[in-house]
Amino acid sequence: MENPETHSLETNGLETTSHRMTRRALLAAGPVAATAGIAAAQSQTARAEITDTSPANAIGLTGYDHMSINVADFDSAVAWYSEILGLTVEASWTVPALGGKQLAYLALHGARVVEIVAADPNGTGLRAETTFSQHFGRTGFGHLCFATDDVDQTLARLAERGVASFVTAETYPLDGTNYERRVGFVQDPEGNVIEFGEPLRRVEQ
Repeated sequence: MENPETHSLETNGLETTSHRMTRRALLAAGPVAATAGIAAAQSQTARAEITDTSPANAIGLTGYDHMSINVADFDSAVAWYSEILGLTVEASWTVPALGGKQLAYLALHGARVVEIVAADPNGTGLRAETTFSQHFGRTGFGHLCFATDDVDQTLARLAERGVASFVTAETYPLDGTNYERRVGFVQDPEGNVIEFGEPLRRVEQ
């Protein structure tokens, strides 16, 4: 998918604060949260180019890029992730070879984190979870995770925007380690689960 048409979109989103995390905490936060945590300020031009100077690993990987989410309502999904979560549309384009399928990259602090893809009209997908145990009981895609310094504040701001909590904020121990973490969860309009996690906290034994 070369040369996507790009455009800028003014964001009216949540205020977020970047913070330093240890390597262990960064890895534990998950790929999306890790990307958000290390994102540097990027140029707010029509086309955002992200330069990564990190050395490649043994198979040539230099970093995390994005998670793709196929959705039934493309326009509504892009609007929700940009207007409710505060992500920025980095690029939006169509693929003629796939019948004009719509796609969009969304970024946080200049770092690409999500790709929204218009599913086929009769496309099928995973059943949306109604309980947290169902969410952790299935195979395949689980959830996105975004880093925040205050989960309770983030969930409160989302509630003001009409987004109910799927799982209220809770601090839980990482059994077998000296860490605990406070997290909370919501669902996007199509039932995809999104986690918000505070930095890992070391617990004295």
